[in-house]
Formats: sequence, C-alpha cells, structure tokens
Amino acid sequence: MIVIRCETGDDVCLDAESLVGANLSHLNLHRALLDGQVLRGADLSGSELRSAWLEGACFEQAKLTRSSLAACNASRASFAKADLREAMMRSGGFEEADFSGADLRGAKVGGATFARAKLHGADFRCEGLERAELAGARADSLTRWPDDFDPVSRGVLMQSATC
Repeated sequence: MIVIRCETGDDVCLDAESLVGANLSHLNLHRALLDGQVLRGADLSGSELRSAWLEGACFEQAKLTRSSLAACNASRASFAKADLREAMMRSGGFEEADFSGADLRGAKVGGATFARAKLHGADFRCEGLERAELAGARADSLTRWPDDFDPVSRGVLMQSATC
C-alpha cells in the first residue's frame, strides 16, 4: 500500500508496492508531495498535479498527456522521453529539469520556467513558449520548436547533437 500525501489533506491510497509503472491516470493529486519519487513509466494521463511538489522526481518515459502541472515545483526532475502532449504546464517551475527526448506538442507552457533545463531531442512545439523562461536551457539540432520561434534569442544554448 502506497499513500501519496497531498497538502490539501486529500491523500491518495494505492494498492501497489511501487510508483514505477503505476496507473495514476485521472487522479486528483493537487498539491501532492512527490519530491524525489520514482514514477518511471507511470501513467499519469489526465491527472491533476497542480501545485504539486515534484522536485527531483523521475518521470522518465511516463505518460502525462493532458495532465495539469500548472504551478508545480519540478526543478531537477527528469521527464526524459516522457509524453507531455497537451499538458497544462503554465507557471510551473522546471528549472534544471531533464526533458531529453520528451514530447511536449501542444503543451501549454506560458509563464513556466525552464531555466537551465536539458531539452536535447525534445519536441518543444508548445503553446505559449514565447512567454516561458528559457535562459540557460540546453538544446541541440534534434530539438523541435514552433515555426518562427528563435530559441537562441530566448537564451537557449545550442549544443551538438549526440547519439
């Protein structure tokens, strides 16, 4: 049994031994305390993670389509190869997070902070990217951007693509 604590008092109990690969889709995890947790391969599609504490958490290869990560603190979290299509990420804190190979097509990111984040090979064709903080983020030639978006003028550091 796993209990996910939420600052709202609405804790979530799961009949599982691990969050790795767990089905957490469409759950209300508003203000959840998941700092440092490993949710690799978990399905969080449609889940409410607004204002959640996700610092240093591992969401590698997780499914977060249409989830809400608005105003969350996900600094230093890993979203490598995660599916974040159409996720609500407005005003979220993703400083130094790893989005390598992640899919953010259609994600709403206006007001979010991706300062010093790793964006190598990510599909960053998001909505509101022109209003996101990207200073010091690192990307490569495999990173995809919206048409007419100039990442370098927004402070993104372009690096050589690696295999």
